[in-house]
Amino acid sequence: MTKKLSLLFLICILSALNINAEVYEGSCGANVRYSLDTSTGVLNITGTGAMTNYSSSSSVPWDSYRSYIKTVEISDGLSSIGEKAFRYCSNIISVIIPNSVTGIGRYAFADCTSLTSVKISDNLTSIEQSTFESCSSLTSITVPNSVTSIIKYAFRRCTSLTSVVLGNNVTSIGND
Repeated sequence: MTKKLSLLFLICILSALNINAEVYEGSCGANVRYSLDTSTGVLNITGTGAMTNYSSSSSVPWDSYRSYIKTVEISDGLSSIGEKAFRYCSNIISVIIPNSVTGIGRYAFADCTSLTSVKISDNLTSIEQSTFESCSSLTSITVPNSVTSIIKYAFRRCTSLTSVVLGNNVTSIGND
């Protein structure tokens, strides 16, 4: 009898631990979808083509759940990351941008204060205005040879940034 009660108690505790875990899914572009698992903190962006550009960080479909996001996984096939798509996602730690991505919108990762690791696509052509602004935990970044310009404020207020490796084809760098 005590083994049954112990097992029942354990099952109750384990199910209570995931009581708030949910998966949120939706569209974030014509052929682009997202899925956020709040129990793991992984936001998956899948599909082909361009992600939507957002007029404000509160208009992104995961706005109400941004505190759950720890990792952004972008599938190969996405051609661009939308403006302000991940702005204020302060718990994101890492992002890998696949080689299919050729553009990242302005403020896309601005104010991601926990972001420590970014792998940039080898086909990106420019780093737009304020793309990584106020990513205060970012310590290093390697800009691939495909990038020709870094627009103003791209790394503004990245107070922990100690290493920037520039690709051979960077011909212009903006302020800050």
